[in-house]
Amino acid sequence: MKKNINRAISFIKSQQKKDDGFWSWSSLDRNNFDKAKKYNSIFPSVLILSCLDSIEKSEKIKKKLVDFLLSQKSDYWSFNYWKRQAKESKRMPYPDDLDDTFCALSGIYKYDSKLIDGAAMAKIVTLLTTMEKKEGGPYKTWLVSESVDEAWKDVDLAVNSNIGYFLSLQEIELENINKLIKLAIEKKDLISPYYPSIYPIVYFISRFFFGKTECKKLVKIILMKKNDDNWGNPLDTALAISALLNLGMDPKKVRSSINYLIKNQKKNGSWKTSAFCIDPAINRETYYAGSMALTTAFCVEALNKYFLKTVSNLVQKKDKVADEIHQEILQIANNRTKFLSKIPERNCKKSITLLPYIFYKSLGKNGAKVSKKLIVRCGLANLYGWIAYTIYDDFLDGDGDKKTLSMANVCLRELALIYNSILPKTDFADVFNKTMDEIDAANYWEVVNCYDDKKLPNYVDYSQLAKKSLGHALGPMAILYSLGFDKNSPEVKNLWKFFKNYLIARQLNDDAHDWEDDLKKGFINPVAIEIFKKTANKKKFKEIFWKEVLIEVSNIILKNINKARKNMAKIKLVEKPELLLSILENPEQAAKKAIEEQAETMKFIGGY
Repeated sequence: MKKNINRAISFIKSQQKKDDGFWSWSSLDRNNFDKAKKYNSIFPSVLILSCLDSIEKSEKIKKKLVDFLLSQKSDYWSFNYWKRQAKESKRMPYPDDLDDTFCALSGIYKYDSKLIDGAAMAKIVTLLTTMEKKEGGPYKTWLVSESVDEAWKDVDLAVNSNIGYFLSLQEIELENINKLIKLAIEKKDLISPYYPSIYPIVYFISRFFFGKTECKKLVKIILMKKNDDNWGNPLDTALAISALLNLGMDPKKVRSSINYLIKNQKKNGSWKTSAFCIDPAINRETYYAGSMALTTAFCVEALNKYFLKTVSNLVQKKDKVADEIHQEILQIANNRTKFLSKIPERNCKKSITLLPYIFYKSLGKNGAKVSKKLIVRCGLANLYGWIAYTIYDDFLDGDGDKKTLSMANVCLRELALIYNSILPKTDFADVFNKTMDEIDAANYWEVVNCYDDKKLPNYVDYSQLAKKSLGHALGPMAILYSLGFDKNSPEVKNLWKFFKNYLIARQLNDDAHDWEDDLKKGFINPVAIEIFKKTANKKKFKEIFWKEVLIEVSNIILKNINKARKNMAKIKLVEKPELLLSILENPEQAAKKAIEEQAETMKFIGGY
């Protein structure tokens, strides 16, 4: 399949024009483009950029496309169907529109999000607010004044789906756009005057829409139109495949349709041209737009989606041992607590039960002597500890549920039983008891010091944050002790430091999200303390957080992440550090994103 994909990329590259865009072809016959007219439309270029998003060996094509598209934007970041200054734009003029605009913006943003900064986003938001039918959408298609004919004020399903997709890339969801889509699916009214079939529309919807009931209906609508192994031609088949895979269909169920695409690929790597959208009418006759490069781009996108999902499924199925250990741990825990209730779903995360297993895997051949029984018991202890910690923490926050208290007590007893007996020939029981003392001392310190805004607590180096969660490190520590290491070993010392720095970063990341809610409960977390240091005016808290404190806290998180990496590098016993280092990714990415978004937010406010 990679050969098929590479041949297609070579063909697309051969079709790119000197100006870095692609030709569009316009035909009276939607299935025959032999006598088609050649147009300078930017729409094929816009769509090809999106199709090639995650495809290897297409970087040069995408770079040229992005440069071309950036040359076509207006000062307001809007786009036109025609290339600027092309003869078509004078002979058959169109106003700028939100369909070309948001398809182009999505392609550019996915290629490099930094190209659309806060100032640009402010202009894009202005475009939307200017063209909204009502507040929060849906949106009109054409960028025209209110005085024009009503025909130019339409609200289109496909156009709003493309707006919704771009907004989803910014993690924004608009209920009014979702309602428009839900109603269209419910009525099976998936039409647009700008597209000749439902396939472009279902493709656009599938890229971002996740309404459970409606998605199932959409899958049924697509499958009902299937003819044996295809949907009539390679273009519509590719659009249908991509839509089904986006909507969560098992890739095995589209295998025959993938075979149809492969069978119909030409020797030069292309697929035949079919109609994708509607072109301007000539003498009142409908013309259809498409191109061989565009059909090929959609076909190669479908092949690549199938390939990636198939590989992803294989990777996920590889580690059966991890799944077995996770299930065994849950079964033991649920059997132990069944006289109370089942273990709450929120505590059944693999990141909790499998942390000792991940550490064991990171040791490579150095972990050969570690038994599965020990890994299971350490994972079980970690689960018990996490459940107890979560419940007690709710009580400390004032949100505790009395019905869960017995569950916490049982879990704490089981945790102590495991760690006090797990390695009888070592002093690991002393390590466990000392760690539990530190956890209780940290919780006591927090209750005594963090509920009085007149006397702010001093977190100094933030090690207090790590002490609350140090139980998380006990499973990996037990594995080291089972291999003959003790509290004086450099391996043990560096593993403690790794977890300490990781836990500080994780807790600060949580506190950056929770400081407002915590303040409402009377609790002053470390992030709120930094705000208090800068102002006593509660009306300015949010402003100070966004302008100053967010950056400061994010940099502290990244500093602790870097320390944790250095600690891990010193543990020579670990052969595959990337396995354990993966737990650093969430706080690290969140901090980097916060720094980037803070700068963009400031630009946005200025631009808007």
